[in-house]
Amino acid sequence: MLTGSTFGIGFSTTIKSLGFQNFTVAHELGHYFIDGHVDALLGSGKHFSRSGFISNDVYEMEADAFASELLMPWSLIESIIKSKAPGFESIKNISERCESSLVASAIRLCQDTKETVAAIVSFNGTVEFMTASESFRSIRGLEWLRRGDALPDGVPSASFAHRQKWINECNISEEGGKLRSWFDGVPDLEIEEDVVGLGSYGRLLTVLVTEWDEDEEDDREPSGEDNWSERWEKGIFRSKK
Repeated sequence: MLTGSTFGIGFSTTIKSLGFQNFTVAHELGHYFIDGHVDALLGSGKHFSRSGFISNDVYEMEADAFASELLMPWSLIESIIKSKAPGFESIKNISERCESSLVASAIRLCQDTKETVAAIVSFNGTVEFMTASESFRSIRGLEWLRRGDALPDGVPSASFAHRQKWINECNISEEGGKLRSWFDGVPDLEIEEDVVGLGSYGRLLTVLVTEWDEDEEDDREPSGEDNWSERWEKGIFRSKK
């Protein structure tokens, strides 16, 4: 909200998650600080954002990127990214260290890890978005899950999709399975599937972790430098386009 020269941020406390609230505020700060946003969005004095990585609007996507980089700078997450802890363990550690949401932390992990990991957010059994590490994206035959796709029948996540009480209680289930249960045409890989209830947000976070060795796989160690500007230019802060 812009009144005269005063910029204000309002947000709902319905979702009882400090990480979500922090991300919301950081997202709105993005609208204030990124060139062109104030003129484009606050002409009437008010703007209602839809953050959470589910908007295709360029302004919302840029504000999401700003929030991710502000809350989870490389200096805070470098040791976690390099610890080689399994997917959800790293996501949880990022969330706790940066006081960021699990969803934002999952996306941040996928941006920088060498691990073969993907994160999927769904609501009532329907995919809202998917993001994945470069290693996961390189899996032969992978068909990207798009917004509106149904969770595949038979995967553990599908069995939790409509268990609202379980989701509201922020429960976690560690499951196993086959990557082919999620994606037709991929190699016959074993996966770890962590299913996480996101509380009053009402969504389900699924984290898939596997091992994938590709002949041309890049074996270089992380540089130790933050590549936020490259992520911004390529637009990979959110998910595969």
